[in-house]
Amino acid sequence: MTHTTEGAAGATATDLAYERLKRAILTCALAPGSELREALLAAQLGVGRTPVRGALGRLVQDGFVEVRPRKGYRVTDLKITDVNEVFELRLLLEPAACELAATRAPRPAITAMHYLAHAEYDHTDPASYERFIVDNREFHVRLAEAAGNHRLARSIRTLLEEMQRLFFLSLTREDTSSEQMHEHLELYDAIVAGDAERARRLSAEQIEQSRRRVIEALITGFSPATVTGSANLGL
Repeated sequence: MTHTTEGAAGATATDLAYERLKRAILTCALAPGSELREALLAAQLGVGRTPVRGALGRLVQDGFVEVRPRKGYRVTDLKITDVNEVFELRLLLEPAACELAATRAPRPAITAMHYLAHAEYDHTDPASYERFIVDNREFHVRLAEAAGNHRLARSIRTLLEEMQRLFFLSLTREDTSSEQMHEHLELYDAIVAGDAERARRLSAEQIEQSRRRVIEALITGFSPATVTGSANLGL
């Protein structure tokens, strides 16, 4: 009985460590290239080293962390080749999802997303970036769900979650809040109007614009102080 309880507690601690470390990586509180030390992370998270080790193992499987022989763990770098691969997949999936949504999604399902199309962020407040990224992701995923293709929606969600670090960095580089809201509203209006051709075209154009922002941010780099806002991993 004691063994089972300890096992459950251990799993809970590992899950907690995993979720908090993943969030720190996705919001760049743990910046690309950061060295990760089990003892320090355990102290900051308030858990033992075993749950941290388990969490790091899961993050390695996710591709967010890499193992360096005899050197420990490290947050994976962001590479332009990875960016292009993900955006190529987005270009294959999202315009099709928008076309389907414009063609067959129930209008009430689309109009219910009006507030997501209006999502904004405050460039002076890094805490607002994460909220905006979540709203942005949900807007695109729910369009695919409204079209009735849940496999397509899951694929889009996976891609956008994989890109969250890139989106976060691009938001730190320049204030594009109004521009991105305008893009979403244009796409929203086309889908509500049932204009499938325009919805597909706008989606592709906006994905290419997003690619430009992300690559420029990656080339330019970022200031960790601007991104993290905390010496404690933002946890």
